[in-house]
Amino acid sequence: MIKKIRLLLEYNTYCMWLYDENDEIIDNDNPPEWNDDQELTSAFMAVSDLYDSFFVNTAKEFSYRGCPDEDTACRLRELFDKAVNLLNKKNNGKYIIQNDVNLDRL
Repeated sequence: MIKKIRLLLEYNTYCMWLYDENDEIIDNDNPPEWNDDQELTSAFMAVSDLYDSFFVNTAKEFSYRGCPDEDTACRLRELFDKAVNLLNKKNNGKYIIQNDVNLDRL
């Protein structure tokens, strides 16, 4: 059975989650064969970093403030599309890719 990569945006995490054949989480990282792939890592880190900027995280407060404007929303969509396209190109059918990111609700 093929392993699965789940794409999911959560605060302060890498947005690629790797699951085994039993649908158990293995790791929150690139699959082992792409651990040293700086292009893929940089693409998904850019998405995560921009998404994290939508939150307030201080000693007294943690909250989601949301996307500040449409330009930032467009930038996040562009970064995410670029990262997903790169992942699909590298994947070549090896993993099931489950995209649970909904950027329409920014």
